[in-house]
Amino acid sequence: MAANTYNWQGASNRWYEFDVARAQRDWEPVGGVYMFVKPNEPNVYEWGGPVCLFIAKTHDFSQTLARHEWWQAAQNLGAAEIHLLAIRDEEARARVEKDILEAQTPILNRNMLRRVA
Repeated sequence: MAANTYNWQGASNRWYEFDVARAQRDWEPVGGVYMFVKPNEPNVYEWGGPVCLFIAKTHDFSQTLARHEWWQAAQNLGAAEIHLLAIRDEEARARVEKDILEAQTPILNRNMLRRVA
């Protein structure tokens, strides 16, 4: 059986294939980009796709996702999935995160920027 994946488009028009996790689990100790996602709700949005609520990069999924400070806020907004893209190279992780962040503008990232400002 094929792994469950979803393709996200960045501001550069490049597409990225993320693995979809629907439950908390033991995460791999590898770096990459991850998103907290509200799954597709047919007939709610015109485009009918999932909604990215938060995106970030990490050097280690197992450390970052074990007890993430934004997961509860994302769940309160309907998040039920974590989308993951393993990327070993730090510069590539930053580039992918920035590309998708600019295209998706997730609400929790915007709220996080407001708290810092």
